[in-house]
Amino acid sequence: MDNAVKSRYVAFNILKSVLFAQKTLEGIFDRHSFYHSLSYADKQFVRMLVLTVLRRWGQLKFLVNQCLDKPLPEKRRDILVVLALGVAQLYYLNTPPHAATDTAVQLTRVIKQSAFTKLVNAVLRSFVRKGKTLKEPSVLLNYPEWLMDDWKQNYGEEVAEKMLLSLMDSGYLDITVKTNPQEWAKMWNGVVLNTGTVRCSYQGDVSLMEGYTDGLWWVQEASASIPAQLFDDLQNKRVADLCAAPGGKTAQLAYQRAFVDAYDISEKRLMRLRENIKRLNLEDYVQIKCQDVLTITEKQVYDAVLLDAPCSATGTIRRHPDLLYHRTKEDVRRLTQIQSVLLQKAIDLLKPNGQLVYSTCSLMCDENEGIVQQVLLNNKNLERVTLNEKWKPFLNASGAIQVLPTMGQDGFYAVLLRKKST
Repeated sequence: MDNAVKSRYVAFNILKSVLFAQKTLEGIFDRHSFYHSLSYADKQFVRMLVLTVLRRWGQLKFLVNQCLDKPLPEKRRDILVVLALGVAQLYYLNTPPHAATDTAVQLTRVIKQSAFTKLVNAVLRSFVRKGKTLKEPSVLLNYPEWLMDDWKQNYGEEVAEKMLLSLMDSGYLDITVKTNPQEWAKMWNGVVLNTGTVRCSYQGDVSLMEGYTDGLWWVQEASASIPAQLFDDLQNKRVADLCAAPGGKTAQLAYQRAFVDAYDISEKRLMRLRENIKRLNLEDYVQIKCQDVLTITEKQVYDAVLLDAPCSATGTIRRHPDLLYHRTKEDVRRLTQIQSVLLQKAIDLLKPNGQLVYSTCSLMCDENEGIVQQVLLNNKNLERVTLNEKWKPFLNASGAIQVLPTMGQDGFYAVLLRKKST
């Protein structure tokens, strides 16, 4: 099997795992044996191909069906994936027609479906002939109905559709630097965002970038950098970072010279946090604790608490399109119950006059304003804190941060609360 076919074969298997076996993208590339034997360029191509198909699965099925006499039956879904891979290359990635078609035909043989090589060849050649004359199907075909209905109800139809469209874009590399973001941006031919994040177009191995081994910066999506910036001065304060892994926010808090207890229930996720904190030379400021937050027995022990709660992560679909095939409306209901309990625990851990940031990477209002409004009703000793002018572009009607994907960042929510002294 040559490398061109091998890369498509890796993409095919990963897509089957996500689309039909409910697997997530996290770590899935590295678990595929053939992936390790690919060149760096081929690995990048596989990632781009997989993400494109997952983002546009509904559109791709629509396009494929225009070149079929009748839709493929469910038992032929392997062939549908092969055809979707071919069409994705032809329509969205500008792969030369012969390369997309020939590798698809060879892939059909590799997966032991040789009886369909003529069909695959005919469909893709038909697609090439029709080319751009085909009308591109709506991006709405890529999204579950329950999610679209929720966003239209909470954001309005026009804004919701712009959000859905923006999530089809490719990702970007965002970096939090310890100092001099303008200088780093100039070096990387990037820009400094309102969050202080440096965004650049680098697509190689980040560990080879200048400053990585010296611990001068860390990769962190711009929206994710907001919560840790909302607190007042944290120097020498005791801070709890709940659900801390993979540790970008922990690093921000520690760099502010706060003494941080970083909690997470997953030892595997904490391994990455430990590695990052060590590389960033922040070990003196961080205590890492593998513990279920709800089992913490102390009360009112922290000057500040950051709870980046487990959530539906719908604001990150641009980078994690596998969520489109795993998340359900019932998941959101279940997660809101968890978020409510965790937020109440965070309040209990907070000293009087202490500050609490509650955040999620969700665009579901039930996980954001819905949770906060309820906790304020149940805790009369808690109040919202007005954020400064820096955050005005991101504020919703309640004065909380609500980043929409149309703003060029992941969807994100964050609110700053204060525990009253009496």
